[in-house]
Order: sequence, then C-alpha cells, then structure tokens
Amino acid sequence: MEAGYYDRPVVQAFLIPGVPIQVKVYDQKFMEDTITHGYPVTGLLLKISNGTQQVLLSETSPGVYEYADAGFVKDLQHYALSFEYLGKTITAATTVPGKPTGFRATSTSQVLPEFSFGATPADFVPVVYNWNNVTNEHFMMVFKNTDLYKTPADSRFTRTYRDMESILGTVSTYQTQQMTFNFLGNYQVLLFHINEEYSKAITSTSSNSLNLTPQYTNVQNGLGIFTAMRADTLNVVVTH
Repeated sequence: MEAGYYDRPVVQAFLIPGVPIQVKVYDQKFMEDTITHGYPVTGLLLKISNGTQQVLLSETSPGVYEYADAGFVKDLQHYALSFEYLGKTITAATTVPGKPTGFRATSTSQVLPEFSFGATPADFVPVVYNWNNVTNEHFMMVFKNTDLYKTPADSRFTRTYRDMESILGTVSTYQTQQMTFNFLGNYQVLLFHINEEYSKAITSTSSNSLNLTPQYTNVQNGLGIFTAMRADTLNVVVTH
C-alpha cells in the first residue's frame, strides 16, 4: 500500500437538482476494521462552487456537511468541491447530467404469478422500459416501494425491505424479472442519468486481502466519489 494512503479522507456526495446538498466525509478505515465507515471528519470548511458562486456547507452532524438551498444545484452545471485536510487541499469536480428523455414503459402494472402446490404458475410477463440514449450515456434504475406498510410477495420471504438498484451501463432498455420485486404494492421507477465516474466507482473492484487494487475515485488527494445525477420517474403497481 502506498505511503499516506490512510491519510486520505473519504468523500461521499451525490448532487441532484432540487435536493439540498449533503456531503459526508470519513477517515479512511483500515482493512482489518469491521466498521462500515471510518470515523467522521469534523470541523472542515467545506466549500462548493458552481463557477460563479461559492457556498460554505454547514456541519449538521459529525462528518455530515449540508447546504439547505435546494435550488443551488441545476441541470448541466459544473460543480467543484474543496477543503483542507492534514495540510493538503482536497478537491473534486462533477457536472450535473441532463434529465433522461423518452422514458416509457409497456405497462403500469406488474403481475407476479403466485405459486401454489399442485398448480402450474402462470408465465411471468415483464414490463419493458425504454429511453433515449443516442450518445452512450450511463444510467441507473431504482425501484422504490412507496407503501407505508410493505407486503411481501411471498409469505415465506422474511428479509427487510430494500430498494432494488441496478447500474445499467450505456443501454437504452430494461425489462423486469420476477426477482425484481420481493414486495407487492406501489412503486416509483426512477431512471437516473448518471456520470461515468459513478458507474466506475460502483463497478470497480473493492480491495480485499487478495486484491489490493484501490477502488475508483474522482477525489484529488482523497478517496470516494463526488458526482451528480438526474432522474425521471414512472410508476408501477405490483400485484398477484
């Protein structure tokens, strides 16, 4: 491991138009640590600039820095982050991508065939989503159940609900699978136009005892990801 590797702060920030900015900063945790993140880095003067205006974020909890004006992040604008840490200037930059266009679905409902003993379940018919992507941009799909009380699709399923998220790469179509939905009910289907930096960060190989290749980062003198994304939303109802 290169010298000074563990002196780098880990930055985590996702800029979305219409959403207040939140940046999390942690110490880089050691490989043998069992904690999910390193300890929060507090007391930073963390700034973000859009080229014409620079704002200072407020530390709202240890290691969490926020800027409450939801109108500061706008489509297609460039943003730069900077702060000082252990005598070094930490910087990162990203551009907000445009909203996805042409997002459409073959249906607003998804039927999950119900299994019963002694009967042959009906065939699963996927919902197919399409959107425009003429320049090989990167996309991510998130299925988010919006019901207050979540109903498992199978009574034998006992896991806690989690949103289903898929990094899609540069495709322009996606079709559901039966395993996409572990819960019935109302879903938001969010198609995120993401930057290549985020796709690389998610799909790059994590370090472990057999592979010490550092994970992708776009933070200078640091680690982590400073990126932006833009979403369009459809809805689907999942039933038996």
